[in-house]
Amino acid sequence: MSPAERLALELGARRGDLDGRKVAPMQCERDATGETILAQPGWLYELKLDGVRIVSDKRGARVALGYRRGRDATGSYPEIAEALATLDEERVVLDGEVVAFDENGRPDFQRLGTRIQSFGAGARRAAARVPVVYVVFDVLVIGEHDVTGLPIEARKAILERIVEAATKTNGHVRLQPSLPDGRQLMTIVREHGLEGVVAKRARSIYRPDNRSSDWVKVKCELDADFVVVGWTPGEGTRDILGALDLAVFHEGRLVVCGRVGSGLDAATIEALAERLAALEQPKASAHGKLKTKQGRRHVRPEIVVSVRHVGFSVDGLLRFPVFRGVRDDLRPEDCTLEGATGTIAR
Repeated sequence: MSPAERLALELGARRGDLDGRKVAPMQCERDATGETILAQPGWLYELKLDGVRIVSDKRGARVALGYRRGRDATGSYPEIAEALATLDEERVVLDGEVVAFDENGRPDFQRLGTRIQSFGAGARRAAARVPVVYVVFDVLVIGEHDVTGLPIEARKAILERIVEAATKTNGHVRLQPSLPDGRQLMTIVREHGLEGVVAKRARSIYRPDNRSSDWVKVKCELDADFVVVGWTPGEGTRDILGALDLAVFHEGRLVVCGRVGSGLDAATIEALAERLAALEQPKASAHGKLKTKQGRRHVRPEIVVSVRHVGFSVDGLLRFPVFRGVRDDLRPEDCTLEGATGTIAR
């Protein structure tokens, strides 16, 4: 019996097993507290990772990786499967995320995209270009014991013993640390443009295939101001205006940084359509390229809008933007890259 399994037994784990190839992982609720949960007693806090959720199932030397909906992922991340195969545990089921990091050490989902699409020999080649790490934050099974009924603190203690040896021998499996101060962690998240924080209730059990309020995700959304440089029609009731093309000033020139359509209601569309029509011009006023859209119109950069988003992708485009309102109190020159707290691809 391994040290991790012995600890599980001492902590009261019951005999049992779960098939990690078939189990659906526990899911988070969205924060409804306005971030006050970050200061509440009785919670643990973890960095919200911008990766893909993976449940791993190890049986001797055989390792299977599965996505959240059950699709097999073993062929896409062979180095992760091989790293898990070296664990001392004969039988273990782990929950975590496969993450690709950028040159600054931040999780980067766009970089991970090439790995998600690759299999077999292609995955081996992709691994050389885009290395990934399995960041583990929970354990479901260890040896002959199902530990989902143990409190999270006990599962974390078991997990530390499982992963500790792996981190010394390879860089592909890491433990996700938990912190006691959610506000401090969120400050770090905002400073570094990360995705958010996951709050986990102390002493909570693991609930497979369940979305529970014991786990709450607090996404770090940013509010920023952008210049409207164009628009595209939509469909149905939004055929007049479907989305706005956005830009910011960077090093003395306007640079495109994405589009926003979410959050535009009927009244706003009607008001903006009239203003945009009066500003139409034949050529683009901002540098950079957006995805080709039929019916795109260019406008003089005179309208400023406020947009909530969760950062920028590698190619300098907004991630998950939501329209908040028109800012007639600001000038286009007030909309800068620094104010948007992102990076623009050159």
